[in-house]
Amino acid sequence: MSEEEKLYSEIEEWLHKYLCDKYSGYAVETTYETSKRNLDIVLKSKGIECKEAMGLNIKVDIVGILKRGNSFKIVFVEVKDKELTLKDLGQLWGYTQLIDPIESLLISSKGLGRLSHLFNVLKREDLLKFGAKTNKFMQLAKWDKRRECIDYSTLIPKL
Repeated sequence: MSEEEKLYSEIEEWLHKYLCDKYSGYAVETTYETSKRNLDIVLKSKGIECKEAMGLNIKVDIVGILKRGNSFKIVFVEVKDKELTLKDLGQLWGYTQLIDPIESLLISSKGLGRLSHLFNVLKREDLLKFGAKTNKFMQLAKWDKRRECIDYSTLIPKL
């Protein structure tokens, strides 16, 4: 098991609590089986058909599923155990543009790396914008292994 994969269970646990707190009234389920199996297959096994993901080899590290009645919302979390790069951001950006989740996070146990300059100095938060109908923003943060949650002081953008 890679160092990145070792982070999945604790980040999934944090995500579950975060989603339950933020989206009361929804049934919340989180999984990292989507890191090994295609998103459309995992969602279908949970009774969700996501047309945008069908036939695409999308593997998101951790997925949150919010259900209320017949409607559902999805949350993406990509996990890295290295400093973040533009390639990491691009991978999540592609998935996020296609599927339009309610939230999308890129989390690293090693920090923002060179992306820190992009967002903190050049102020290019426009690169994080997504959503067909609303302006939502992907978020980046450092994972605090000691506290087993994201380091909110590193969160970009601060919404």
